[in-house]
Amino acid sequence: MHVGDRIRQRRKELDISADDLAKFVHVSRATIFRYEKGDIEKMPAVTLKKIAEKLRTTPEFLMGWTEDQEQESAPFNTIAAHIDDDVTDEEMEEILEYIKYRKQRRNKK
Repeated sequence: MHVGDRIRQRRKELDISADDLAKFVHVSRATIFRYEKGDIEKMPAVTLKKIAEKLRTTPEFLMGWTEDQEQESAPFNTIAAHIDDDVTDEEMEEILEYIKYRKQRRNKK
């Protein structure tokens, strides 16, 4: 399942229209459908974060890095809320990879 499939699935589970998601993310409805179809492969990290927020899930779930589709605990949300929008896509990927790494270490204990 690719990112678009997860976005579509979660959006339908929550009964959120493509129009509502598009308005929240500040993109067009067509762009949401293009994300869902996989026509746009390189989604900006800020956009991924906004989509995850509206869909009450995590960027990690949407990317397929975890099967846990619920939002993280309050400490993670607090940290994420302080990440500025000027974080580059590469920096956001590093942050998400570090979070994934820490979760894996925690689960091994």
